[in-house]
Amino acid sequence: MKIFATCMTVVGLIACSQTATADPSTPRLHPVESACITYESSGQMQSGTSTRCHRDYAYEAYEIIHITIGMAGFSQSQNTHTITIGNTIYAIDLDTNTGTQAVNPMYDGFVDALAGSSPEDMSDAFLSAMGMTPTGETKTIAETECNVYNSPVMGTACLTSDGLMLEQVVMGNVQRAISVSIGESGDDANYTFYQTVPMSQGPDLSNGIGGLDLGDLFGQQPQ
Repeated sequence: MKIFATCMTVVGLIACSQTATADPSTPRLHPVESACITYESSGQMQSGTSTRCHRDYAYEAYEIIHITIGMAGFSQSQNTHTITIGNTIYAIDLDTNTGTQAVNPMYDGFVDALAGSSPEDMSDAFLSAMGMTPTGETKTIAETECNVYNSPVMGTACLTSDGLMLEQVVMGNVQRAISVSIGESGDDANYTFYQTVPMSQGPDLSNGIGGLDLGDLFGQQPQ
């Protein structure tokens, strides 16, 4: 079974509400051309909702998060709107209505790793690198069937056969889909929102995100 998980779901992984028509020259980063999923998060350390959408086979994507994170009597709200277009990440703080722009250091390595293969073929290698193994269990979440995977480090995840994450459980904290719309990409304004707020240069992420480097994962260094 071929499945796919995007890098940004390791923490856990679409034109004006219609299916996007992808440019043939644009890298195909996901088996699904366009999709929108809304999640509910719950657990001892977090609560709230998030929406993740992509179009052009995930060349463009956004995630809107409204989550309260807390432990030991301390809590903090996270209200963010993150947009990725190619190798660029736009991270916007919705409380201050300001954002930062940075280069995604994983992008080139990811595109290079896909050369000569498909996102479906690459998915097994990615999940293996993350220590995710199939349990043989299936679930139905938000009226959509998914397959359960388990990792000693990453917890459990439930992904559809075409690579959409519907559930992730890590240390008792749960992110579960409450709405799945395949073939829809969300409001176009959510992809261009960064153009309407003050943006500054973000941090240098050239050493990877959270220590994760795709070149190391797949045995080839980014160019």
